[in-house]
Amino acid sequence: MFRIPHRHLRSVSAHSVPSRFLAVNLAIGLEHFLVLFNGGAYLPMIPRIIGALGRNALYGSWTQDLYFLALGLGLPLGRWASQRFGNRNSLLFCLAAIFFASLVNATTREYVPFLTARIVAGLAGGLSIPLSLNLLLRHYHSDRRDHGLFLWGIAAITPFAIGPFIGGWIDDAWGWRWLFLLNLPILLMSFLGIWLWEPPERQEERPSMDWLGYALLVASLVTLQMLCNLGSKDDWWRSPEIRLLAVLTLVLGGATVWWLRRQTLPALDLRSFRYVNFRVAALGVFLTALVFQGTLALLIVQYQLSFGYSARAIGEILLSLAIFAPASATFSHWYLGRHDPRPLALISLLLLSGAAWWLSSYDLPVSPSSLVEAPMLVGLGLGGAFAAWARIGLWGLSGPSEQRAAVALNLLRGTGQAMGIPLVAALWERRLDLHRHFLVEVQGSNLLFWHAAERHFANIPGLLAASVRQHAAMLAFNEIFYLAAGIFGGLALWSLLSRVPKEKSTESIAEQTAIAELVEP
Repeated sequence: MFRIPHRHLRSVSAHSVPSRFLAVNLAIGLEHFLVLFNGGAYLPMIPRIIGALGRNALYGSWTQDLYFLALGLGLPLGRWASQRFGNRNSLLFCLAAIFFASLVNATTREYVPFLTARIVAGLAGGLSIPLSLNLLLRHYHSDRRDHGLFLWGIAAITPFAIGPFIGGWIDDAWGWRWLFLLNLPILLMSFLGIWLWEPPERQEERPSMDWLGYALLVASLVTLQMLCNLGSKDDWWRSPEIRLLAVLTLVLGGATVWWLRRQTLPALDLRSFRYVNFRVAALGVFLTALVFQGTLALLIVQYQLSFGYSARAIGEILLSLAIFAPASATFSHWYLGRHDPRPLALISLLLLSGAAWWLSSYDLPVSPSSLVEAPMLVGLGLGGAFAAWARIGLWGLSGPSEQRAAVALNLLRGTGQAMGIPLVAALWERRLDLHRHFLVEVQGSNLLFWHAAERHFANIPGLLAASVRQHAAMLAFNEIFYLAAGIFGGLALWSLLSRVPKEKSTESIAEQTAIAELVEP
């Protein structure tokens, strides 16, 4: 009965013991799934978490955008950690760091420790991505690595897509702290599986690391992120603190570029920008991540705060995204291993554009059932967009240059996700204020509507104000998604500017897929 599965395991496994092969695959898969799941599942919980920590809703986005930024900043440390301590020991350290960070998040009642733990979890999670992929591929025969990469790709896109649905359900059913409490046994099982079944590597070299370049990179990106985070709070350029942060960002950014371009082994290699395809993909990855993550966070958070949806209702709306994104990713990985990535990029971005256009057409009241169709298009587009950008950016590259380009694209994706949340929220707030003013303007075209509303709510002025704000919020919400549709459509055309490389890569499909999957969420 079990001969066929047992024989199949022996054909793909590089080890003679199938139980060890399964145990290591399960341990690594759980860890990888959990890191990405904690990004998506956290979003529906932000309103309740920030309320429980006693802070304004503005500070809630910090715990998410700094997590994404830390994810991106963790990847440049992967090569040094792998060569210095080995993949196995470095990954165990990452698991331990995420375990204790989750413990702090599950128990603390203070905002600063909670935010610090989220940043630590993000940094350790980002570092764990290349380490776990290296370990996983060691357990497959060289000609069967496509099996492991297929599972890795599904484990990458699925938690990111299904996270909002499960996170909303956990938040409503058990409370948000259970997201972090459930991390603990899963991390412990993953830690023990790798510790018991994965032998340590012998390290005979002392790798170099451009620590000054990395410190400048971290400082410049954190300063830029805090400029975006504090903009709405401090009224942007009217605040001297914001102007100081802007100047500091320019100085640190210039110093970072100057230093990295003069290093033999920089913390982040900028030479990839010499290639046309990489430049096209770099802008595409950054803007796609910025707009997608920003609008997703806006939908999840503001539909709760402005329109009274529960976290579970938001999760149910996005359930179709969780179903269609893995299916689309499966097809995308098959397609990209054999065909030109530009048609897939074009179609995926047009699907995202169509979904954003669809979401920009709603008016109050909006029932959850009327919103479920658009996330289907989002899932289909999401499964191919980042994979196609990764292949375009790495098209024609091989060896170390391909790996360096993948690290840069991953950092751009993480930075885009981090910056998208506060920037889209700030734009929405500006449009909200404009529409709220227009709805009550004495000389405006809505004067008759306003007088009718005054008579209807004569004895309930608070309800009248809430109704005006809700309608203004919906108008601003629709404008944001209308703009997003235009940006995704423009990026679809932008992808066509990439060129077919003169020389094809000599790497196998499995090797190309392994590098490209480091860029995908």
